[in-house]
Amino acid sequence: MLHDYLSTRGRRQATEITVVMPFGTPIPPSPDTSLAILAAFAERGIKFVKDTLVTSLDPARKVAVLSNGTEIPYELFLGVPVHRVPAVVVESGLAADQYGWVPVNKKTLETKFPNVYAVGDVNGVGTPKAGVFAESASVIVAAAIISKLRGGPSPDAYKGAGSCYIEFGHDVVGRVDVDFLSGPKPTGTFQEPSEALAAEKIQFGASRIERWFGRPPASRH
Repeated sequence: MLHDYLSTRGRRQATEITVVMPFGTPIPPSPDTSLAILAAFAERGIKFVKDTLVTSLDPARKVAVLSNGTEIPYELFLGVPVHRVPAVVVESGLAADQYGWVPVNKKTLETKFPNVYAVGDVNGVGTPKAGVFAESASVIVAAAIISKLRGGPSPDAYKGAGSCYIEFGHDVVGRVDVDFLSGPKPTGTFQEPSEALAAEKIQFGASRIERWFGRPPASRH
């Protein structure tokens, strides 16, 4: 998307784009998705630095310092902050420290405290910190609570499955469907970028706005 934006502005030739990632591939559970992303990077002249962390920034010199000891100069730095649990979660005893996720039963998402569950970014179930996984986890937890209150069978085990949309520019979007917990290792299935998936992504977001906030997206403007 940044490549497209700079190209439209006529600034792409004067710009270098580098993606630094702590993984060996962009989407480890799905080799097909990773290959498609790496091919898109190569086509657009985007450099991919794998297995590396940004350890610090030096704004005076405008360089990012990497875990391998090298530095990358920047004019614009877009980064994901270090993930950590809120202080209140640590103080409650649910997590050992701010960098330790809340231990849970991977099948039920229940913590060591009876009738207390952890979903979303705080738990250590092993799925990415993304909304789609928090949503599917909340369904399991809601069903478990209802089962305890009303009786009846326990819900199915949490599968750690979710779909992620991937922007490929040029108004097309790809999708990867990932299952983290059902099998012996995480797996992912890739769907090629298309305008149909771009429309599906828009509908996905719109449906969540309507479901969570109880009104059509247009009414928010």
